Amino acid sequence: MKTNADDLRKPILPGKGASDYERYLQTEDLLSLQKRPEDFLHPDELTFLVVHQSSELLLKGVAWELGRAREHIADGDLPNAARLLRRANQMLDYPISLLHVLETITPYDYQLIRAGLGHGSGLDSPGFLALLHIGPRLGEAFYAEMQRARISLDELYRRHQEFFGLHEVAECLLDFDERVHIFRFHHLKLAQRIIGGGVVGTMGTPVEVLHQRMEHLFYRELWDIRNQITAKANEENQYGNPRP
Repeated sequence: MKTNADDLRKPILPGKGASDYERYLQTEDLLSLQKRPEDFLHPDELTFLVVHQSSELLLKGVAWELGRAREHIADGDLPNAARLLRRANQMLDYPISLLHVLETITPYDYQLIRAGLGHGSGLDSPGFLALLHIGPRLGEAFYAEMQRARISLDELYRRHQEFFGLHEVAECLLDFDERVHIFRFHHLKLAQRIIGGGVVGTMGTPVEVLHQRMEHLFYRELWDIRNQITAKANEENQYGNPRP
């Protein structure tokens, strides 16, 4: 006799797969995007593919949430903006961690995999390029909100309880900027560890370029305000004359 349990196991969504889980996530297509084992240049190539494809999915999610956060900032909805920024930052932690998985591939084995990459390079990552696109736009929305509030960054941090929503967004933006910087750093160390630091990368670009790009920050003003606050505090402590 057919039971309710049997009915619940029967897929009702359209698509391929033996269950609604598989059909909704399109796992058959997703899991077919990697090379077949007989086509591997080295058995570690599956690890290489899974790490990069997983990272691209996660970075796509990060960029999506950052775009939504930007819209909330522009609308003055700071609590929801901060909520989505925190989500994006948590998601970004995983591509950073996945870089360390690639460190388990030895230099000689990587050279076998590298032969099949063509001119491919992590610098071409659509997910990371999307972060480079949305980062400045987030900053523009944040500073426009600062102008509407008619306060400076120094005032924002000094009166952070009064402007809690803006302060929260500022700190979340700093978290994002820091994570991008950390991602660049770990990517650089990965390249140095696998192919060396004084050689030419897969695009004919010296690895040193990765080091140069680490100097880029989205929100330098948010970093610089720390210097200004500390300098002011040092001056006050030195002369014993608190400034307004």
